[in-house]
Amino acid sequence: MSRRLLWSLTALVLVWFAARSAAAAPDRKACIAAADDGQKLRDEAKLASAREKFITCADKACPGAVSKQCATWVEEVDREMPTLSFRAKDETGREILDAQVLVDDKPFAGAIQSKAAPIDPGSHKVRVIRKDGKSLEDTILVRASEKDRIVELAFPAARVETPPPVVPVAPPPKPAAPSAGFHVPWYAWIGVGVGAAGGVGTVAFALSAKSDEDGYRSTCAPACNEGDKSGVQTKVVLANVSMGVGIAGLGFAVVSTVFANLGGKEKAQASLRAAPSVAITPGGGVLLVRGGF
Repeated sequence: MSRRLLWSLTALVLVWFAARSAAAAPDRKACIAAADDGQKLRDEAKLASAREKFITCADKACPGAVSKQCATWVEEVDREMPTLSFRAKDETGREILDAQVLVDDKPFAGAIQSKAAPIDPGSHKVRVIRKDGKSLEDTILVRASEKDRIVELAFPAARVETPPPVVPVAPPPKPAAPSAGFHVPWYAWIGVGVGAAGGVGTVAFALSAKSDEDGYRSTCAPACNEGDKSGVQTKVVLANVSMGVGIAGLGFAVVSTVFANLGGKEKAQASLRAAPSVAITPGGGVLLVRGGF
């Protein structure tokens, strides 16, 4: 290759690079537009987009004053730009390294990684998706100038259902024995019958003795014999005995009825054991009370 040809090729390459650089470099109008757009985006807290605009207008091809100001704004945005990284844990507390992170439904710096990445300040919806398809979502608030923040999202542990404690159930109360109310036991009626018979016997013997006495007074008094007087006295004694038997029978009926209604079956049986009895002796009637304890 001749020297002239070599210089020709070199000149062509230099011209091509110069043309390309001139085409890529922003013109004056684009520099001013990038500076204006960057300031608007910065005021809207869209720092990542604002930084791209400021880098464009900080190019050396832009006017000197614009380039210098945009370079300063790039530094300011870098100081205000928050950076964060994510940490995810499964139900057992183990860290998940292969989960996908979405911020505002867009992938954020790929999968979980240790290096903090820039993000615009403000409220963001964060979603972590595992390989098995399970996902976890949360909303976070990122503040300006917040650097190297770690956002941790943990899948809730599986709940273990514990059976409720067994509460002993008290047996139902035994129904109270129905009250029989006031009643007259059957054996009280025996006393009533004895009392009635005693009353009838008393009246009968008394009337008979009275009748005999009136007859003797009208026929033989005062010279009546002893046999006549003895007959009248015998009827009087029988009338007294009948009256005692009647009183004893009525007393037994009353006592047994009272005990049966106050103390139930046991006291009724006690009243039966303590029932009065009548014994007839040659000298008259005797009221006896028997007791069994």
